[in-house]
Amino acid sequence: MKLERLRFVAILGAWILCCGLGLPVARAIIVFGSGDPARNTAPPSGALEASGWHWQGRWQFALGTVIGPRQFLTARHLGGAPGDAFEFRGLHYRTVALTNRPGTDFNVFTVAGRFADFAPLNTGAHEAGRPLMLFGRGGRRGEAVVGRGWWVGDYDGAQRWGTNTVKGLVGADQSPAGELLVFDFSGSAGADEAIYSGGDSGSGAFLLDRDGQWKLAGVGYAVEGPYTSDTNAPPKYGALFDTRDLWVGQPGNQEWLPDGAMATGTRGYVTRVSSHAAWLILQASAQPPAGQPILESSVDLRSAFVEETAYSIDGDQRRIEVPVSTVARFFRIRGASRLQLRSISAEVCTLHFDW
Repeated sequence: MKLERLRFVAILGAWILCCGLGLPVARAIIVFGSGDPARNTAPPSGALEASGWHWQGRWQFALGTVIGPRQFLTARHLGGAPGDAFEFRGLHYRTVALTNRPGTDFNVFTVAGRFADFAPLNTGAHEAGRPLMLFGRGGRRGEAVVGRGWWVGDYDGAQRWGTNTVKGLVGADQSPAGELLVFDFSGSAGADEAIYSGGDSGSGAFLLDRDGQWKLAGVGYAVEGPYTSDTNAPPKYGALFDTRDLWVGQPGNQEWLPDGAMATGTRGYVTRVSSHAAWLILQASAQPPAGQPILESSVDLRSAFVEETAYSIDGDQRRIEVPVSTVARFFRIRGASRLQLRSISAEVCTLHFDW
């Protein structure tokens, strides 16, 4: 795989936390083909239907990807701690454990409850040239930069998707987060071609493998920028398909991107999954902490009770949530101590058990 150099970048989560608004503002996936704020905010369909959208959950102001029955993977630089909430497919999970991989930007959280299914991991080491699916939360395209692309626009909090292609690899000796996969904003790869901006930290980047299956290949880490044509003017972050003759970096620490025969676009970076696949598989098989309540169900009282396939437990709110089903079943809660139910209620898509 072609080795790339890590150019001036903004760590996606750090960028938005330092934006000066005093809020965890998210600006997200920018799509080449349209500035319509509704563009690519619904799950993809057709050949892209299984490309990773349905394994994204809301974490902090960003995203995380479900990788095990009780685990999700996100960016370490986003922070967070056991006790924080994670929202996935309408259920509200409480995190109960955290582990991270030294030398990477990976955080793996364990939740109370269970996920119905989870993303397969890319374990192969030949990602270059493979189609890539990107996700992120937040903004729309901003002001046009004539002949170059767009500046980053306003925040709107929406989850979006876009496509790209793996260009190469940044080696671990070039990055504080270990090996990174690189992609860029070429402006010539179709209407859905996308690039990161602040707020895309922790989101999953999915690769179309040779077996035809979309697999988690990386976690959103950084994007190149900011840019300016005049070192006396404040730089801006952008989704640019031509960065020639611009300065990149923060004032006082900028690099000139020279003119050349071929245009080069803004680069995005994801922390590479395949380099740590064995460790991630091990973390994704971890059991819940001892004493954690388990929700079990059975179709009748004569049959064995087994753990429910999808449910969440919030110990702070003393609530269990489970998706509504068309199949009638009996429930029981297995735990280290006796729980006394206070109420059972239903919303459109979920049952609530409060104790």
